Amino acid sequence: MGHESNIDIKKSTGRLFVRAPVHGKSLHHIRTVITDLARQVGFPEDEVAKIEMAVDEACSNIVEHAYNADRNWTWKHPDPEIRLAIHTEADRLIIQIADNGKRFDFSAYRPGNIVDRIRAMRSGGYGIAIMRQFMDEVEYKSDDQNGNTLRLVKCLKKS
Repeated sequence: MGHESNIDIKKSTGRLFVRAPVHGKSLHHIRTVITDLARQVGFPEDEVAKIEMAVDEACSNIVEHAYNADRNWTWKHPDPEIRLAIHTEADRLIIQIADNGKRFDFSAYRPGNIVDRIRAMRSGGYGIAIMRQFMDEVEYKSDDQNGNTLRLVKCLKKS
């Protein structure tokens, strides 16, 4: 049985909740949920792609770094998972992505020079920059009760 069968999706009072195991296979299913919802809200395709990329970067960071075996992550919740809570509010799509992995100093993060990384044939390291570029609001917080929570907001522009 594959990991994707363990993804749990619930709807409740205008909110969508997704729980997925921390595994690369979960990312495809999360992307599908996000793109379908963004289209339903009415975002044009170029904005849907930006929302999808920002969420994918956030979830990829959790898969790659938050629960890394060589990191010391000891939280109250032992099972590695990604939790998403998604809702709309006054023409805004609000996506909260939570995990109980390693805490990250989000505010202090500064990406290196992209040209240097390309010359060195190194990929990655730009997920946060992508999130900040593509979303209207990006906020990260971490505490012992709730773990790590990343809040991404995208405003639906009226044409």
